[in-house]
Amino acid sequence: MSGRARLTVCAWAATLMASCALLPLVEPATWIFQAAFLLGVVSVVGSAARRVPLARPLTVAAQALVALLLLTVVFARGQALAGLIPGPEAFARFAELLRQGGDDIARYAIPAPLESDGIRLMLVGGVLVIGLLVDTLAVTFRSAAPAGLPLLALYSVAAGLSDGAADWLWFLVAAAGYLMLLLAEGRDRLAQWGRVFGGAPRTPGAEPGGAVAPCAPAGASAWWYWASPSSCRSPCRR
Repeated sequence: MSGRARLTVCAWAATLMASCALLPLVEPATWIFQAAFLLGVVSVVGSAARRVPLARPLTVAAQALVALLLLTVVFARGQALAGLIPGPEAFARFAELLRQGGDDIARYAIPAPLESDGIRLMLVGGVLVIGLLVDTLAVTFRSAAPAGLPLLALYSVAAGLSDGAADWLWFLVAAAGYLMLLLAEGRDRLAQWGRVFGGAPRTPGAEPGGAVAPCAPAGASAWWYWASPSSCRSPCRR
């Protein structure tokens, strides 16, 4: 596996590990499998765009477009053109679901039921947005350290909504994902650091510059040897 592919997988995993802090908010927790699949598709699209390679802004735009299409298929297929392309009706459906999700959050106690499409859109869409930011920073722009900010924002929202005693456990899971991402980036940078330049091996007694002293012509007398410069008195290499 190449270094960039390893970074892509680690960015995907780090986002999902930080998303685990949202698990106590909703029952059942099956939404995270849907979010993992959709985020995996977005990550694969980004990996393919970087392999082409596309410019960085185009890579991010392609991933954002695919994420929008996926959300349209899952949540607004009946209002989309050909069940895929979002139009005005699809965006109106998104707005309606987000408004419904906000009302359900205010009405239900934690854990809220997952049967609400508005809450599910908030969870899955939020994970996709955070995952896209993490993938953009850590993989596309090769800077994993700032990718901790969207991960921290995701965990902070979940910790602010839930008031459970297991918050420290989800913090450790999110922190482990972030450290895994940093280690993957460090390994990738270390693998690309420096190159080994090979050259012809130097024989004992050879000149540092690789120059070979001229040989005395055949039949030269001893007078030529003593009259020549000292550099010419070294043994000849045949």
